[in-house]
Amino acid sequence: GEAEEAMAPVVGASLTPLGDPAARLSASVTSLHSPSANSPGGGRQRRGSERLVPLRSTLGKSQSTSKLLPLRTMPLPPIMRAPRPANFEDMFTAARLRVAKRSAVERKGGTAAHLVSSRGLLPEFPGGLSRLSRLDPFGTSDQDLQTKSWAAAILSDVGDAASDMKGSARELPEDAAACAPATSSHDSLGGEDSRRTSRQSDLFEGGRRQRTPDAPAPRAARRQSVVTIPSKVDPDLLEMLETIAARADGRVDGFTPKEIERFESAFSRFKIPGESDLYVVDVPDLLGYLGHVITQEEAVMSVVREVTTYDYMDFEEYLTFMERFSEFERAEFLKAFYEFDEDGSGEISVKELRTLTKAMGFVPLRQMVHEALSIVDVDGNGQLNFNELCTFLAVYQHAEGFTQEEVAELRRQFNFFSVPGEGPNRGMNVLPPEALSDALVQVFGLQVTPFTRIMGERLSSGQGLQKSSFDRSHSEPESLRFPEFLIFARKLREEVFKKMRADCADMFTAGGKKHLATEHAEFTKFDKDGSGGISEAELRAVLKEKKYTPLRVVLDEIFDEIYDGEWDPETSELRFEEYFDFMLIFEQRDGFTKVEVRELRSVYDRFDEDDSGEVSVMECAELFRYVGYRVTLEDLRDHVVEVDENGSGQLDFREFLRLMRLYREKELKKMKEAFARCMDQSKNKVPTHMLETVLTSLGHDPPFHLPPGMENELYIDFDDLVAIGDLCRSDYVAKERKKAGFSDEEIEHFEEIYHRFDLNKNGEIDNLELQNILREFGWQPRSREQQTQLMQKIDTARALAREAGILDVGEDGSPTLRFWTFVQLARMCKTEQDKADEAALRELQQELNFTEGELEDFRQIFRTWVRKSYQLEGRRQPRAQDNVPEMLSRDMIRRLMRSFGTSISPSNGEKLDAKIQSLDEESRLETAQLNFAAFLKLMRWVLDTDFAGVVNDAAEKFGGQGEKEPAA
Repeated sequence: GEAEEAMAPVVGASLTPLGDPAARLSASVTSLHSPSANSPGGGRQRRGSERLVPLRSTLGKSQSTSKLLPLRTMPLPPIMRAPRPANFEDMFTAARLRVAKRSAVERKGGTAAHLVSSRGLLPEFPGGLSRLSRLDPFGTSDQDLQTKSWAAAILSDVGDAASDMKGSARELPEDAAACAPATSSHDSLGGEDSRRTSRQSDLFEGGRRQRTPDAPAPRAARRQSVVTIPSKVDPDLLEMLETIAARADGRVDGFTPKEIERFESAFSRFKIPGESDLYVVDVPDLLGYLGHVITQEEAVMSVVREVTTYDYMDFEEYLTFMERFSEFERAEFLKAFYEFDEDGSGEISVKELRTLTKAMGFVPLRQMVHEALSIVDVDGNGQLNFNELCTFLAVYQHAEGFTQEEVAELRRQFNFFSVPGEGPNRGMNVLPPEALSDALVQVFGLQVTPFTRIMGERLSSGQGLQKSSFDRSHSEPESLRFPEFLIFARKLREEVFKKMRADCADMFTAGGKKHLATEHAEFTKFDKDGSGGISEAELRAVLKEKKYTPLRVVLDEIFDEIYDGEWDPETSELRFEEYFDFMLIFEQRDGFTKVEVRELRSVYDRFDEDDSGEVSVMECAELFRYVGYRVTLEDLRDHVVEVDENGSGQLDFREFLRLMRLYREKELKKMKEAFARCMDQSKNKVPTHMLETVLTSLGHDPPFHLPPGMENELYIDFDDLVAIGDLCRSDYVAKERKKAGFSDEEIEHFEEIYHRFDLNKNGEIDNLELQNILREFGWQPRSREQQTQLMQKIDTARALAREAGILDVGEDGSPTLRFWTFVQLARMCKTEQDKADEAALRELQQELNFTEGELEDFRQIFRTWVRKSYQLEGRRQPRAQDNVPEMLSRDMIRRLMRSFGTSISPSNGEKLDAKIQSLDEESRLETAQLNFAAFLKLMRWVLDTDFAGVVNDAAEKFGGQGEKEPAA
């Protein structure tokens, strides 16, 4: 009774008046035994209805039982819940926190100036702080009226309760008022109108609770909002922040329409096919799908059983569950917050935030943490109270833990792979299930392919991410809207995190200290000194194990992104979450810097002329020549097989980036070899006077100049050499473009032919002389139309020569051309011929009914045996400029057939010879030679006729030899 009298003026009408004890007991019993008609088993209440909540008295001298007070249900979304009406437990906790803050400041040698109230210093607790720390605010105790008075005085100085506390001391019993400090000017702020009364009615419209026009503004609306809304943010994020601010101010309760739509979309993905319910065993997975981190079955089911006793629930019951789970989740977060608030100040530092969020179960990436902090750290003091933490988590979860830059890239890939929706998705773009894997790989890189394939297969089968299995053979798999695509992207990153954590080790105890739990884990393997962290030297060992050459410029760029503080190569170490962050970014960029990836993307888009998101091998060859790599079409095909993860025979950007990585590693290998030849063994460095020798051996032309800041260096390390080599690369690329990607030997060959046909030796050739040269290579025009096209090609060749830095190319439309223009023309003719050959091969592929994968398998077999033929016959393999086509002889074909373990009888030998002779261009037998197209026809015949019973063996061999090696 004393507690009720003391609390009434403080909490106002947020507690329903108790009235007569007998009436209260009768109402309580009636409410407890009058379940809603819609409740399964009679246990569920409708949203907005009244429910009975026990208020455990913390005052009074003989309160041994809890009183049941009907409180208005306040259904709120995950994380952000509006502050519930204050009861004594809230007041006492706030008062205790207030003094703990002051005590923490004083212990740190500071002052409590910011805690000084209008009355002076906050009043001391009777008996001292040590007594306060021993009090149990949730149990019965011998707290006296002095305690009540002290708590009321303290809370009158707490900003967010001042207006409601104005009359508390005045309305306490006389003996309590005697102990209360003198009232201040706060008391003059109002009378009865300043308190919320039970007559204020609330209306729900569209999931939002709104006040009636005649109702006075709620208490929270008169205090400063806990949310600062930046001017330049994503519109959806802006809307969410406004909603959070409205909740904090008490203007909005309940789930917003967008939140309900999100819940409904997730619910439909987990519900029983053809039904309106879902199995409760799938609720933990559904919570994980929505981004909640408390998904342990025991904890979740304890809340589920408050809603239903059945094994399934409908959507209305699920909304009720989410209301109660939100309360449970917030309480768990509060526990974690207090565990990390070691000094009891009610705030945690930004430095502790990643550790706290990791302990909560999030995957805290530094860039997103800092982006969210820029929004929620209202006062910019580097400290977060619990409200700011909740806002931080809401911002973090709004974009599923991705930065705005990452969301923009996810949106770009979604738009590229999406298709117009049908049915309920009409009018919007959706992502087909079969495109999920490719879209995610384009964002995160090829290293996530094993994860994305599983996710794509589960989505295509209709299984999705839920635990229960259903027969979905008669239903169409669901496509994804963009918010759902974001969820799958977040789930992918979580799966990668779990896999890496399993491989590496659990690095943190509950107290936040490091330890290594897995003896043979990858993290332990490279943590040579057993420190529990990864140093730069150990990190370089990790990257070398993964076939990367770690360069200082790349490492430093990522350290700046993921490491708090200045990185020291000698002493700094990465904790596990920082290691995960590092590897995620490093592999996403495939070992390149951010600028290099951007430049490669620009080049790729330039050669992806039809915007298909893929380039053919032919286009890729032109692209490689453009960036300064000298490649042959056959060698390029060999490498494409290594990186073509989806088996399309073409390269998307991620596959192209991996291919560029392979060539970059080849280039770095040559640099290492040149560096090692000139290195001073005692210093592991190269003297600067040897730099010209090293660079010349790498194909660069003098003069060479040291970069700024290195002019006085006597020695350079390998990273310095790479930096200097990259500076020289622009000249190297210009030189390669001038040669149109031909080798020095090929250029010499062209010069010899050019001068042979330049009869008057004036450095130019006319149209007739040009015709003779083209005939030499088999490129001569064969029709009047082709003759006209040739003149257009000559002008295009002049433009390419100018772009490559050649100034003396003659005038457009001139009937004569000079040597470097001829080189560009030769490249155009060669590319045109290659494209024609490729088109003929594709047509043959369709005719023979071979898949893209089978075609590449046969190509690899063919090339392998061609190389063997040169070795076995002791012949020199022809150079690229020799323009000799690859051929297999009759003898090598017989060897290939016997390699399958098949004995060729005389009759079968005759059949094979007859087929070979029919495929030889000159119908030869003993000296027959088959090119790749003829070889494909032979293989089709072998498989169709089951030649010598080799079909099964051949299939195994073809699959084995054509199988790709893991990409570097």
